Amino acid sequence: MAQGYPPPQYPQNGYGPNPYGQGPYAQPPQPYGQPPQPYPQSPYPPQGQQPPYQQQPYQPQAQPALPPCPPEAYAGRRFLAIVLDFALAFGLGFAAAIADDNTAKHAKPVVHAVGHAAVQSPVVPFWVAFLGVSLLVSFLNQVVLARLTGFSVGKGILAMRVVRRKRVMRPNTWRLTRRWLLGFVYLAVVLISEDFDVSEGDIVGMRSVRWKHLQEYQQAVAWLG
Repeated sequence: MAQGYPPPQYPQNGYGPNPYGQGPYAQPPQPYGQPPQPYPQSPYPPQGQQPPYQQQPYQPQAQPALPPCPPEAYAGRRFLAIVLDFALAFGLGFAAAIADDNTAKHAKPVVHAVGHAAVQSPVVPFWVAFLGVSLLVSFLNQVVLARLTGFSVGKGILAMRVVRRKRVMRPNTWRLTRRWLLGFVYLAVVLISEDFDVSEGDIVGMRSVRWKHLQEYQQAVAWLG
């Protein structure tokens, strides 16, 4: 070993002397075991990078308003439809009662055990057959047929349809049945009061409209999508 050179001195932490530890730009040594201080993050995104997209809250679009329900058919047309429906029911009821009465008249006499002949009575009394068949035909016409097609015979002849006022759709069976039953009560009241006025419609939320007005409504709804 050469003489005259002092042995190098090393610090206790195992690192050599810092050659940059002197001068005006010298930095104090960092203590061992502590991470370097991070640089403050810039509020601006790096060059060439777009800022993150901020999702806007969902705002539902307002749906276009539906057109109003078609207007009620005028009173004269509805009154004529009622007359046609009643004529159909009473005509078939009267025909059934006459047929039952004729069947009883042309039947052979019944001979009793004592030898006396008796004329056979009708199977069903005349008024019972008349009212029973009339009510049955009226129910089938104004409830069952209206549920399947949207109109009765009288309304179909006069190009009318029965719809619900709020949703403008074919009414269900229960609503048609209530309207059919209330129709008899309404008819009895107006006949007793001698004021047969059919200008008031919308019974149980239903109304009779003209077929062409209903088509115009359906085209307007289809146009709205």
